[in-house]
Amino acid sequence: MRSSSPGSGSLTHEQLLAVGSPHRRLYVEAAPGSGKTTVSAQRFGLHRFASAVDHRAVVAISFTRSATEEMRSRVLRHWGPSALAWPHRVVTLDTVLYGLLAHLLQIGVLQWPEGHRELEVLDTWRTTLPTTSTRRKPILSLEGTRIVPSTVWAPEHGSQATLDDFTIAVRQGKCTHDNVREVLQLALPVEGVGVTLSNFFDTTIRSLIVDEIYDANDLDLEVIRLAASGGLNVTLVGDPWQALYGFRGARPREMRRLIKEHGFTSRPLQASFRWRSSVQGTLALRLRERQRAVLPPGTVHDVDVVLARHWKTLWDADPHVLPLAIKPRAGQLQEAVCTLLLNEVTQRAFDMHAAFLNDALTTLGIKDGDSLAALRPRLRSTVDQLAGPSNPRHVWQSLSQALLDELPTRPPGNGERTPLAGLKGLQARLQVTRPLVPGLTCHQAKGREWDKVGVKLEETDAGALASGLDPREEDHRSLYVALTRARRVTLAV
Repeated sequence: MRSSSPGSGSLTHEQLLAVGSPHRRLYVEAAPGSGKTTVSAQRFGLHRFASAVDHRAVVAISFTRSATEEMRSRVLRHWGPSALAWPHRVVTLDTVLYGLLAHLLQIGVLQWPEGHRELEVLDTWRTTLPTTSTRRKPILSLEGTRIVPSTVWAPEHGSQATLDDFTIAVRQGKCTHDNVREVLQLALPVEGVGVTLSNFFDTTIRSLIVDEIYDANDLDLEVIRLAASGGLNVTLVGDPWQALYGFRGARPREMRRLIKEHGFTSRPLQASFRWRSSVQGTLALRLRERQRAVLPPGTVHDVDVVLARHWKTLWDADPHVLPLAIKPRAGQLQEAVCTLLLNEVTQRAFDMHAAFLNDALTTLGIKDGDSLAALRPRLRSTVDQLAGPSNPRHVWQSLSQALLDELPTRPPGNGERTPLAGLKGLQARLQVTRPLVPGLTCHQAKGREWDKVGVKLEETDAGALASGLDPREEDHRSLYVALTRARRVTLAV
């Protein structure tokens, strides 16, 4: 991968080939920093304004809200507000999946309890229904074409609603995005459903652009197959070296097979705008060619950020590294409260929110900014106590008692486990004298870049670098992402 200058905003030759490709099925394999979001946004606009008589939608989708918002902002910047005039849109894949389920309900292929044909889709049940820690998980199943509530045994305990409460909510037309996926997963093998949805794609969408395709799981892959089987244009964008979501069921090898089976034309984006030094460009090239690589050593004070494959690795690192997520393994409520404390520290140190802050707010039933603002004096006081010689156990007991009156959700009380490991980790960071450096995992760092990046290697990471990275191994792909975030230099810290 050579380094290129973005110049005055004009597209490179390989970007132009990708944007303007006339092929109905196009696969864009995009190396780090090669401008894949720009290419996707430009291709969106090109297809959007290509016809004044075809009123079907041009749709771009990604797997996360942050990636979707970035894509939407690029489209607006390049093409203006009219580019996103209805029905043209940039949405998450979850939004598309709900649209498919809603269509099956509207035409009567599936029946929702009480006859609902439009649903209220929630992110989680945690703030809508009371939950308890159990392995019995309420789900949606199919009995013929009827959607019915049922339960399964989950591999681990989690905060779950009771079947009775879940059933009442479902009968009211409510569900979560996970429930939408459950129903579609069961419905797709039913005779005729695949053809129905493929026809639905063909009649409502003329061009579909899918970002980060290697994050797709089995259901996502099947939906992409249905789209590719229709008459619409399908553009897939991604990089097999940066596929990180195997734990969510992502299937990079299956995506390769889909691309081949459906005859996608490939257009690579290899030139990177990211590298500002020959050292970093050479490292990126060696990694992608599976050659042996050695990182120069450094300290956390030499870098802008420290990356690792796991949060625990970051918490075990130099106390000047402040990870942006905290996993005390003491319970969901305890983790949520610790996240609020961490958020106070990250805002002071970096003017940044802690990772998973929204999840913590949801768990604690905090639904608006005013409620969080009312808690902040108590949280700041607790952080100040941790910055001194206070015993973390006593600090936690005091905070838990105070939160009994201030949180809508039952906070962890004295009878709950105290998240000592998390509190001690925070205390160590609050007592250092030199400035803190943010710490992120490879998953959180994906798509981002800094001038100087430190990587905290695990023992297996060092061995992988010594023999050359293999993109078929998810740990190697995670390491590759970490090692390609720097503009100038990557150091082993």
